[in-house]
Amino acid sequence: MESQQLTPRILLTTDFSAESEIAFFHALAIALKRKARLTLLHTGGESREQVPWSRFPSVRGTLQTWGLLGTDAARTDVIDKLGIDINKMAQRDYDPRNGITDYLRRSPTDLLVMASQGRTGLARFRNTSIAETVSYRTKSHTLMLPKDGSQFVDPATGTSSLRCVLCALDMKHDPRTLLTFLSRWLPDMAADGEVVDVFVLQVGEPEEPQQLMVPQAERLRWQGMVSHDELVDAVMQAAESIEPDMVVVQADSPSNLRGRLRGSRIDRIMHTLRVPVLSMPVFGD
Repeated sequence: MESQQLTPRILLTTDFSAESEIAFFHALAIALKRKARLTLLHTGGESREQVPWSRFPSVRGTLQTWGLLGTDAARTDVIDKLGIDINKMAQRDYDPRNGITDYLRRSPTDLLVMASQGRTGLARFRNTSIAETVSYRTKSHTLMLPKDGSQFVDPATGTSSLRCVLCALDMKHDPRTLLTFLSRWLPDMAADGEVVDVFVLQVGEPEEPQQLMVPQAERLRWQGMVSHDELVDAVMQAAESIEPDMVVVQADSPSNLRGRLRGSRIDRIMHTLRVPVLSMPVFGD
């Protein structure tokens, strides 16, 4: 659940892969807009003395590449000049699902950013998604970046191209908390000065769509859609016409038998559309 403290918290998990580096660029770009506390977390079997700290993404180096810091910038300039606080952490656990979950239960975050593969077939059945499992267990708002998929932050400049978002609402759940979160965070994920079209797709019962009270937010243009199809099918159909840069969906369990056989909502959406997915927790379930 989003904290009420003044400084937003963002957690990036990294396994030092190229996919994790893409997730890092997104986390850092959002942290700059939000003036957030950004924590980089690696989970592995190494002892603290063996953690390869030099393999963590370079925050200062990236900010210099983006033209936000000079080549002679000191480490303290990151917070003194840009207003973001950086922490690098390591959690010892051979299973990153458990390690990241344990960390988040001690230190909750407002936004979790992770790379995800969008598994299919036997890979999904044998080994559920780390990102989805952690997101579901900890009820974290989680931005998942697909392997070999599209992205909305340019690694070379840090600029965003996010202009169109598809938000699928399962109307069995109260959408107010979700919509409030989007109103606070989407403007800071978007392209500078651009208006973001947010297509709110109401899926399923009741027969008559709810009259949603969407929060007022600068640079967000809310638009309504309705479908009585199954949620993933409804998302696929809507995506054909609006071509979203990101899909927002309420989390479901990735580990139940149906999810492992057929694929969770996020698995299926990410594998097919290859766009970032913002997974939103469902409270009270």
